[in-house]
Amino acid sequence: MKVLQVGAKNYPPAHGGTERVVYNIVNSIKDIDFYLLVEWEQEENDRIKVIPKNLGYIGRLKYILSYAKRNSIDVIHFHNEKYIPMAILLTCVFPKIVLTVHGVHFRSPKFSMPTRITFWLVDVLGSIFLQRMVHCAEYDARAFGKYLFFRKTYFVNNGTSIANNVQNESDIVYKDKYVYLGRITPAKNLLALVEAADKKKIQVDIYGKLDRECQEYCDEVLTAISKSEYVEYKGEVPYNQVFDTMKQYKAFLYITIMEGLPLSVLEAASCGMSLILSNIPHHTFLNLPTVAYVDVKEPDIPYPSQIKQGTQNRQYVIDHFSIENMGKEYCKIYNSFN
Repeated sequence: MKVLQVGAKNYPPAHGGTERVVYNIVNSIKDIDFYLLVEWEQEENDRIKVIPKNLGYIGRLKYILSYAKRNSIDVIHFHNEKYIPMAILLTCVFPKIVLTVHGVHFRSPKFSMPTRITFWLVDVLGSIFLQRMVHCAEYDARAFGKYLFFRKTYFVNNGTSIANNVQNESDIVYKDKYVYLGRITPAKNLLALVEAADKKKIQVDIYGKLDRECQEYCDEVLTAISKSEYVEYKGEVPYNQVFDTMKQYKAFLYITIMEGLPLSVLEAASCGMSLILSNIPHHTFLNLPTVAYVDVKEPDIPYPSQIKQGTQNRQYVIDHFSIENMGKEYCKIYNSFN
């Protein structure tokens, strides 16, 4: 079977999110031939191609269909909501389509209210017309399944990379400091994080890639950090250094407004780290054993002395969020067309 993955910005991933999920899918299923169409300029080969710029939406649709036919693709797997209209149109001539929603953007403060309403309508249409629409967040799958009961709703947990070893006391370099590791974008609630850390005089190091689509917001965050005595921006972290970086800190701090399935949280949990998370459903539905939840609207961050040890989180992630299990679930979905 040949499966074409569409929607990652690059491959292999330069950061987390959709790109890392696509990477994990491709590397967890050995008996499928994967092809990839990516969005950002990068080196190409016979299996990885960059979608040409300036094609327009219909032009991109035609390019993807032509590529699929030219390479005898059996299944096209789209990622993210912006591809829902394209996937619906393509089903008329290419019925074997899977689409994964990695985050329901009508909840995202990154977009204006009219745009968020448009996302909601698109999600509903996708749930109705796409036979294999997959949510990676249980909360989203339940929400759409409740109202669209006549259409099967698919839910697949994103598998996460697992740290080789659990965090121990000797790993913790900064015993009174927290770490945030993720993108710098409005949904991550970083302005509130800086304000909350300053209010309680708690030290936080922030690592992550700046969202190039939200430069004004990124500038605002960096300005707030520059004025803070307790928060510091440390830049990006190469993926092979993520676990070692996390383990140096007392706890992982992530008070985001909205998520799909938060891979950074699961990676920190796989280290056996203590977690401080916002109380949004996408965090509480994970059911991790050891978490300190804070109000997403008025975050009151606990002091390091109040944090419980997070060792139990590691085994829970291994049992419920393995890359191997995710691969098996997607393999079932691909084969369900036969």
